[in-house]
Amino acid sequence: MSARKFARILLLTALVIVMSVPVFGQETTTIKILSLSFIQADWDVIISEFQQDHPDIDIELEELAFNDLFQQIQVRLAAGGPDPDVYSVDVPLTASYAARGWLLPLDDVFTEEDIADWVPSSYEAGLVNGQLMSAPVSTSTQVLYINLDAFEAAGIEPPGVDERWTWEQVAEAAQALTVDEDGDGVSEVWGFAWEQFVRIYQLQPLPASLGAPAIGEDGLTVDGIINSEEWVQAFTYYADMYNALGVAPQADANFWPPDIFETGRIAMMVAGPWNIRRFTDSVTDFEWSVSRHPYFEDGEVATPTGSWHLGVNPNSVQQEAAKTFVRWLTTGRGAELWWREGSGDFPAQLSVLQMFADEPEFDELPMGFMRVAADEATQGPVPRPVTVGYLEYEQILQDAFLDIVNGADVQTALDTAVERIENEMRKYRR
Repeated sequence: MSARKFARILLLTALVIVMSVPVFGQETTTIKILSLSFIQADWDVIISEFQQDHPDIDIELEELAFNDLFQQIQVRLAAGGPDPDVYSVDVPLTASYAARGWLLPLDDVFTEEDIADWVPSSYEAGLVNGQLMSAPVSTSTQVLYINLDAFEAAGIEPPGVDERWTWEQVAEAAQALTVDEDGDGVSEVWGFAWEQFVRIYQLQPLPASLGAPAIGEDGLTVDGIINSEEWVQAFTYYADMYNALGVAPQADANFWPPDIFETGRIAMMVAGPWNIRRFTDSVTDFEWSVSRHPYFEDGEVATPTGSWHLGVNPNSVQQEAAKTFVRWLTTGRGAELWWREGSGDFPAQLSVLQMFADEPEFDELPMGFMRVAADEATQGPVPRPVTVGYLEYEQILQDAFLDIVNGADVQTALDTAVERIENEMRKYRR
């Protein structure tokens, strides 16, 4: 073999070796994220921004509806597999998931400055036995949305932006606001609706306004609590709105009242501030406003709180990349981007919350309603109960609430829920 031919072979071999070695900066790690399907979330923007900061991490996203998400988390995490690497955690489920070994501790991920910037209640909600098991992405509150044109047509003065009606006032006004023009028993305009009308997150403030807890101090007992006099009183009011008064639309659990509100067919609706941006863009046929969350006349102010966190699968084979993403989305620029392009729910970071007071975009209505909502988040917030059996607790109560909506006796529905929940909680008492 000639020297020239031998040199050519060596050169070609060297080129093959060089081309087979990844160029620094081009090798990537892929993490899989299982997320709730947030209506407003623009994940393309969020992922693109994240990858500008972390070009070595690729994202595979899977979005699921509320109940489907819980089901898939149970199936996949219980199987002990590495998929997903990161997943959405409804905050009251943190203790339950941690007890099952489905969450990786995150204490080493965040600095003291990161933690100090979180709303304290959001940070505390992610703790289990002193360890941070889920990281807060957002917090929440609720306000009363008002169709001003419907109020004008009914000759009723609506509550002001900074005014808080009682539930009794809401019920009275809702009767005058409900319109059945042709008398066929189907209202063209409903007087009132709750956004998440069969979920404990939305409805717990009813008994809480009357001073009632949602679970026993042991996190397992519900007998004598969710079938107490206060709960029966609160959910008799709830039942009457759908049945005796007929001012709220009966429907199945998949019904979504904001879709109806934006058509002008609901006059009042208690719902989250994420709808402010939605209605700013979508409502053009009538004037609308917000006011503060209602309470019972002889009770106290009670408002929903708590929201979504992120957790890392302890069986992930890409734990460092997963933790990098979680920290990015729950602090700093990523956290603000999540509010703007993600859920639209309230940020759990004090620095991002401050923008509602400081930024000119919130000087004018309707985006100025965000300032009212930001303050409302501090008024009587009631977190959902902390229990390892939260998933069962919530689902059984959802069944009870739906039965009540459709005419079931309140005491009977709550007693049945007690029996079912107490039976489910037995496995956690061992």
